Amino acid sequence: MAAVPRRTTIAPAFLALAALALAGCGSSSADDRGASEPVATGSVSKITSAKELAFPLDAYELTPQQSRQLDLAQDRLVTQCMSKQGFPWAEPQRPALVEGNRHNRRYGILDEAEARRTGYHGPQQTGTGAKGRETGRDSSDAAQKAAGTCVLEAKAKLNGKKTMDKADTTPDAFVEQLIIQDAERAEQDPQVQKAFAKWSACMDDRGFDYADPWDSNNDPQWGESETATDRERQVAAADASCKIENNLAGVWLAVETAYQQRTIEENAEALAGVKKANEDALRRAADVLGDS
Repeated sequence: MAAVPRRTTIAPAFLALAALALAGCGSSSADDRGASEPVATGSVSKITSAKELAFPLDAYELTPQQSRQLDLAQDRLVTQCMSKQGFPWAEPQRPALVEGNRHNRRYGILDEAEARRTGYHGPQQTGTGAKGRETGRDSSDAAQKAAGTCVLEAKAKLNGKKTMDKADTTPDAFVEQLIIQDAERAEQDPQVQKAFAKWSACMDDRGFDYADPWDSNNDPQWGESETATDRERQVAAADASCKIENNLAGVWLAVETAYQQRTIEENAEALAGVKKANEDALRRAADVLGDS
């Protein structure tokens, strides 16, 4: 159970632009400014559910549906590449995309009823997404080596490049780094730290000693059982209740939103490149899959 659920491969020119943007390209970098200057937040909304969470940088990330589109197109290209080289290579049978909230548990558990049922473990996963040995594929060393080359060729085609190697990354990776950066800044912001203290006092009133929500979420004892124990469910329920009682998610969202808005302003050119790169990759994927 990761403390902050996150999700991710741009061309060399774009990466150079992104690096310059992150470095600040001048006197004081965006990182230095973000670490030293807390942001001014707007109004704080009452947040009682993860379904209410939305962030400015969402506009620059691929949705789960778009990521799947790229995955399917890559599968198709790899299969075609392997076939040309004479290797049997069936496209993988990917499990159906499960509709859900992309920001579920972004701030830990918020649903007290869910907490009482599953604790911090979350709903039990079915076996539909389990990865087993692919059928209909040549498992020889030669085929596996060829497959690695075909994957890189597929990535290159979808990204509009002649070649790519394992060190190359995609637009989503840059955006993800910005998201992680601002999440870390938000957690250290005085407003969020104050909200954490209120949450901790609330938990203490209920008999649980935790400094912040990640302390309870990541308590090592929860990993000792495959399913939630009675105590885990009790702690998780108190956690969710204290978050709602003190509007912790509302404060947290307002602060992180402010950091992201500033990041977007500081990285406007690079993020415009991300959006264009994603749009182009999705158009190429649609061509591969015959959707356009």
